[in-house]
Amino acid sequence: MAYDLTQVVIPTIERAFPDVKRELQGLDLVRDFYPWPQSDGYTGMWSVFGLFFNCDPYLPIDLPKNQSRCPRTVAMLKSLPRLVDAGFSLVGAKSRILPHSDNYGPKLQRLHMGVQVPSGSEMIVAGKRLEWEEGHVVMFDRSQIHEVTNSSDSPRVVLLCDFEIED
Repeated sequence: MAYDLTQVVIPTIERAFPDVKRELQGLDLVRDFYPWPQSDGYTGMWSVFGLFFNCDPYLPIDLPKNQSRCPRTVAMLKSLPRLVDAGFSLVGAKSRILPHSDNYGPKLQRLHMGVQVPSGSEMIVAGKRLEWEEGHVVMFDRSQIHEVTNSSDSPRVVLLCDFEIED
């Protein structure tokens, strides 16, 4: 049976937007974020500030330290059932994440809440254009081909969360 994220999870994340935004503003978007290691998968800048991994972190990120810097965001995320991974994902100005799919692990649904979204940021999922709005969640099947373009002069940051949706 599939787990419905629209009833509890998405409204909870969206209600937490003011706290999430405030905690993001306390981070240095260059020094505190870790560059995504698969550099052939993007042009420009793509980096992350990890908060949760479902297993040992696959990136050299100090999760307890990161979690201590975003206590309200972490408390909100811990309250959500079936959370697998979460963190901030930053796509730099004039940068692009190339088309790809994430086919590893259990059946997961990906959520992005826009936290810092300049005009000119978009995502294409399975050929359909999605735009982020600050404080709102977009949901998509991460196993579908998706890509991100940030043609603006400012970084785009989303709170990225993966949830297990099938038993």
